[in-house]
Amino acid sequence: MKIIKVSDLKVGSKFTKPLYLDKDNIFVNANVPITESDIAKLNKFGFLEVMTPGELIEEGSQNITSIGWNDTPLSDPDKQHLKNVHFNILKHKEEFLRVYKEAFETVQLFYRKVAEDKTTDITQIRYAAEQIVDHVKVNPNFSFLLLNYHLDGYYLYNQVVHATFYALLIAMGLDYSRPRLVDLAYSSLLADVGMSKIPAYISEKSATLNEEEYKVVKKHPLFGYQILTKTYKIKNSLATIALQHHENYDGSGYPQKLRKQEIEEQACIFTIADNFSALTANRPWRRKFQPYDAMKTMISVTMNKFDLNLLRVFLNKISMYPVGSYVELSDGSIAQVLEANNAKMLRPSLVIVRDPDGRIPRDGGSYLNLVIENQMYITKNVDYNLTGT
Repeated sequence: MKIIKVSDLKVGSKFTKPLYLDKDNIFVNANVPITESDIAKLNKFGFLEVMTPGELIEEGSQNITSIGWNDTPLSDPDKQHLKNVHFNILKHKEEFLRVYKEAFETVQLFYRKVAEDKTTDITQIRYAAEQIVDHVKVNPNFSFLLLNYHLDGYYLYNQVVHATFYALLIAMGLDYSRPRLVDLAYSSLLADVGMSKIPAYISEKSATLNEEEYKVVKKHPLFGYQILTKTYKIKNSLATIALQHHENYDGSGYPQKLRKQEIEEQACIFTIADNFSALTANRPWRRKFQPYDAMKTMISVTMNKFDLNLLRVFLNKISMYPVGSYVELSDGSIAQVLEANNAKMLRPSLVIVRDPDGRIPRDGGSYLNLVIENQMYITKNVDYNLTGT
């Protein structure tokens, strides 16, 4: 890696590979401009050097105004905190889209090769897992971007990538180390590889499966486990999610009807992430659940399927009104959920995207912490999309 003096860093500079504080910790992702705040943090904590395996991208003095951002400080410290959170999300948006797209394409290629009985390089899946982990470490509020983002193509590849991101959200709440996060992401991206062996007339059917078709689908966890352990020779522990991700905590799942501690923690984590991802995606036979309704279903109707301790971690991370979802407020304005408030799950922090008069706020909107702004409340969740949020 190249060593770069902090004194030589310039606002707006970007590198083709991430900047590292040390060999394990990314400070700024690839193709993300360095801000004054980044340099100030390095100086504050006494860093004299950073390192990168990449090259400087010569683009002049790009700064935060290039994403249409007004950096004027807010007088309210709580609102300034939310503005900082929002800025960090937007700062990493381009990188998020790149990481997601590369993971999607890697999963798509691997699953298709498996379907064709052609062996391929599984290390590309490992690399995609590492890229996702490195991204979520510097952009912990990635779910703001993830919730409403899908690429065109077969639903399964979006499903797997979404579930992998959400699984990492839970694992970070459990303080998993980077190696454990990478293993979890790797296993999660491979979770549904067994579906590649299900006939397309069943797996891509645009109506509800009949009983016989469902029996065929229920074989995919075993198919996946066998492919990973026999064809690709990966460790059993890394193939466990493929085998167990349809086991339920109450013993009602498949293929082995395992229950409680018989199911590995990583599989329990992925099951929660996979269910939320599935509920919030359109399928040919049903419309997607609104994110609030998906969470409500998971903590009530289907709660016995999950390890409740892990489900609570997920809820604390994402909120009852999930981060990234849209809500209508008591004054008629529309807001996007920015951050969960663990103490009060029904009162998250928000960014206003449309005021009561229907106007779009300038400079990134205004911010509300509903725990503090207790005169305001959410009236309902809404299906709303604003280009550029």
